[in-house]
Amino acid sequence: MAFLNLISVSKIYPNALQPAVIDFNLNVEAGEFVSFLGPSGCGKTTTLRMVAGFETPSAGKVLMDGKDITNIRPNQREIGMVFQSYALFPNMSVADNIGFGLKVGGKPVAEIKERVREMLALIKLEELGARYPFQLSGGQQQRVALARALAIRPKLLLLDEPLSALDAKIRVSLRTEIREIQQRLGITTIYVTHDQEEALSLSDRVVVMNNARIEQVGAPFEIYNFPATRFVASFVGTLNTLTAEVVDPATGLLSVHGQPIHAVAPLQEQAGAQVALALRPELLKISTERQGQNGDGDDASENTLKGVIETITFLGSIVRIDVRVGDSVVKLDEFNNPHLKLPKRGDAVTITFGREACLVLDRAARAALPA
Repeated sequence: MAFLNLISVSKIYPNALQPAVIDFNLNVEAGEFVSFLGPSGCGKTTTLRMVAGFETPSAGKVLMDGKDITNIRPNQREIGMVFQSYALFPNMSVADNIGFGLKVGGKPVAEIKERVREMLALIKLEELGARYPFQLSGGQQQRVALARALAIRPKLLLLDEPLSALDAKIRVSLRTEIREIQQRLGITTIYVTHDQEEALSLSDRVVVMNNARIEQVGAPFEIYNFPATRFVASFVGTLNTLTAEVVDPATGLLSVHGQPIHAVAPLQEQAGAQVALALRPELLKISTERQGQNGDGDDASENTLKGVIETITFLGSIVRIDVRVGDSVVKLDEFNNPHLKLPKRGDAVTITFGREACLVLDRAARAALPA
């Protein structure tokens, strides 16, 4: 059995227009780092709070280490939690904040001092134990909050958007530290975020949520490269979504604005059906001259779309190029280098991409949520 099991967990608040969480099922292995990723209001924080014990599920069970903790009080769950707002005690020193949970738990003074020393070393703030929260930077305060959560030696660590109040450079640095500490301690961790880069860079697995439901669970590589639904494909990374018509399902032949495109596998839809064709910008190339064949069977590995350059945007390490194809705009990314030769606005170009770059997404709309 997995270390943490969420079994058909749902949450419905009284008088709410729709459920906060619907039929959430997840198994988390010991030592695993799992992120809940999704837009505001999708249910990710509510799910985390049910694991922590701050919310009681309307249905379903939460098991930890084989024990049913669904109705157990938060302070009896052996869980450490780090909040977005740090929640440090302003009238306590850094050392006292870190040792607070141990003091409440009745641990001996000598044990508390030694554990606080260990935690200060872990977060690399050994010299700042006597300071107060107002004397620390935002990043340092969040480290103290993390150390306080870890000081009690929890079985499970929960982090609720802990980096959202920090600036971009500090977020990148601190998330690396969080992952290093988690791996060093081997502690099972659930991390809530709406930042896809955080989720993809930190996690062993990502749970993508939308409208109170799980859309997809998988490793970051799988979530990005093989999205299971239209929402996942559009929410994680930049994506071009084009309407395509199925021409020959058996061979995976599609038509986009009258131009033939081959998918990598046969299609389930019937000829004439409309589907969504998704293309990642980094998998596309352009040329002002025709490159290869046009994807109708002469070159089995390459598709092409003809269009006109609409805009070119410099983004530092990459250059984003917008190409008008029929009534759609296709974005593609070129890595920047000093010798990069770019087309001009209005130039006729050919976009080329392999069959494996084509993601044919589900066209069924998400069923309406129950009342």
